[in-house]
Amino acid sequence: MEQERPSELTSYVEQWGMLFEQLGATRMMGKVLGWLLICDPPGQTARQIADAIGASISSISIATRALTQAAMIERVGVPGERSARFRVRPGMWSRLIKVRMGHLATMRELADEGLRLLDSPDAGRALRLREIQSYCEFIDRELPALLARWEEEWKGGKS
Repeated sequence: MEQERPSELTSYVEQWGMLFEQLGATRMMGKVLGWLLICDPPGQTARQIADAIGASISSISIATRALTQAAMIERVGVPGERSARFRVRPGMWSRLIKVRMGHLATMRELADEGLRLLDSPDAGRALRLREIQSYCEFIDRELPALLARWEEEWKGGKS
């Protein structure tokens, strides 16, 4: 990478780590993703990632496994090389939202079940469950069209 400032890159990667930690994931997952978003070449071995972000191979292994399972990155083999490389998975952002939509469907089902369990559906506590239902219905109704527009826009924006 040309004309880059290592301390700024390190800070950038750390910011991703802090964000992931705030989101309930591990800081190392965020740092690995942050590095893979800016590294050149885009595919990096575990050793390259570890060296770049100053981490142990074992922590990189744990983070890449979690990111791979979350479909945020992918592991690719390179002919003639023993070590696999990791890279950001194309289309990851839309896929993440679709997975979250599945979680919202489960939340909606739990809200429905909670309402069935209440003696009085008009009680104040039912209002909390109805809010979940309403939110999930809104997202389920509105988000697919938004994602379709995003995917169409991105398809046209790729170089």
